[in-house]
Amino acid sequence: MCLSMSKLFLLNLMELGVTVFRGPDEGVWAELATHALPELLDRVQKISTFPAGPVRELADTLASRAHADDFSPLETEYVRLFIAGPGGIPAPLYESCHQETESRTMGRSALAMRDRLDQAGLVISLDSNEPPDHLTLELEYLFHLCAGEWSGEAEPEGRGARFAAEVMLPWVRRFRETLADADPDPVFRFTADIVVDLLEAVART
Repeated sequence: MCLSMSKLFLLNLMELGVTVFRGPDEGVWAELATHALPELLDRVQKISTFPAGPVRELADTLASRAHADDFSPLETEYVRLFIAGPGGIPAPLYESCHQETESRTMGRSALAMRDRLDQAGLVISLDSNEPPDHLTLELEYLFHLCAGEWSGEAEPEGRGARFAAEVMLPWVRRFRETLADADPDPVFRFTADIVVDLLEAVART
């Protein structure tokens, strides 16, 4: 079964979110700026149901950095926002840190995510010490669910839509708000907007 253009686009956005929030080096930033984002921008303009604004803003911002050959500040900003800021980590990349009733790493959210990955036979591709409820791991798991269902390789049980709506959207929305409060580089703010938009789109499928 061939994927529709809109569903393939959503899978590509999941890959984009994984790449940005995993912390790419300058070479990968350049690849995103010169190839991936222009292609995504061209495609989003043909999909009336998906908001083009954040994709356009991210493409323009990265194009400006590519023109100036100025990607190195993004690595410093990634560390400040997600690893070790001066007064703590402004916007942790873990579901457990953005719960209304729980805010700590390796909490119940991390354990539940570990079980999902184990049941799916997926291997964690981050450092072994990373909790399994890292945003990029959840996006990769969502990709696994959606790619299987949308291609016909897995039963169309709506697991991807439910995972997006019930698990990811609540905490990723809070993550986006926390990130915005940290005065982030626009690259990370626009990518967070894109991730929320794609989760909302997947939840509607």
